Amino acid sequence: MTDFKILIADDEPGTIRVLSEILKSVGKIYFTTHGTHVLELAKNILPDIILLDIEMPDMTGFEICEQIRRDAMFTDTPILFVTAQNGIDQESRALTSGAIDFIHKPPHPVLTKARVSNYLALKRQTDELRMLSMQDGLTNIANRRAFDKALSREWQRACRSGHSLSLIMLDIDFFKSYNDRYGHLAGDDCLRAVANCLARHVKRPSDVVARYGGEELAVLLPGCGLEEAYDIAESIRQEVSRLRIAHAGSTLPSTITVSAGIATTVTLCQNTEICWRKPGGLQSGVPCGLTENNLIKRADRALYTAKNSGRNCVRT
Repeated sequence: MTDFKILIADDEPGTIRVLSEILKSVGKIYFTTHGTHVLELAKNILPDIILLDIEMPDMTGFEICEQIRRDAMFTDTPILFVTAQNGIDQESRALTSGAIDFIHKPPHPVLTKARVSNYLALKRQTDELRMLSMQDGLTNIANRRAFDKALSREWQRACRSGHSLSLIMLDIDFFKSYNDRYGHLAGDDCLRAVANCLARHVKRPSDVVARYGGEELAVLLPGCGLEEAYDIAESIRQEVSRLRIAHAGSTLPSTITVSAGIATTVTLCQNTEICWRKPGGLQSGVPCGLTENNLIKRADRALYTAKNSGRNCVRT
């Protein structure tokens, strides 16, 4: 059994059983008989491939496919229609709606397994390339592009759910003087060590540790309030100090330290009359006027305060 996740959507339990038996050695099988459940289930499990019946009772397969394709999370997820129909019109509409291939009923075991396996192999290659494009080459944590995408996604999710979203911005204290004194290769080693320190402290799958730019790092914490985010930032600050990386050019203890600033959606919303946390907010379609950039600006201001407070500290 591989770690691939296969989502089958078909209103015929018999077809689901047949496909599950054929593909059980290819990946873990998830299924639904309701078209209206497909997108929600897909968001929960993040399938590597979707097998979708064209003729569903509550929504057509075309409508479901178009709905899935509108969600940026599934841009590269292969969708194969499972159908007993033949004809240029049906196949043309299927491809236009976002499917990439067909499995004809009744599914042939050898052909079905080979076809799905081939698309999963291509999906894995695509995922690996995307991961490389989203990774900072020096520190091996997320890069700025990945951070921006994650922040946009989690901001919208927080607006819909009303859950907190926290952002920690961290800066290595006197890093320029460290590079000047010890050289850029030593500076690279220092940055990697601090980035690894952050990565060890942030363990939830939804959290994102990223290199924001230069020696500035960011930690995005969905569903995390201000107090919890403060504790995480303070733990990071303390562990960086325990690394005891010599820094003779620092006016602080002669080791590498970090300063951190924190912002949360809670603190952002306290000063707004219309907000997604209050009646009339985003949940009812009325925007509060805030964007994810407001969260970055607040965290940056808090970081600036930390630097003006003597550095090697956390501020909100």
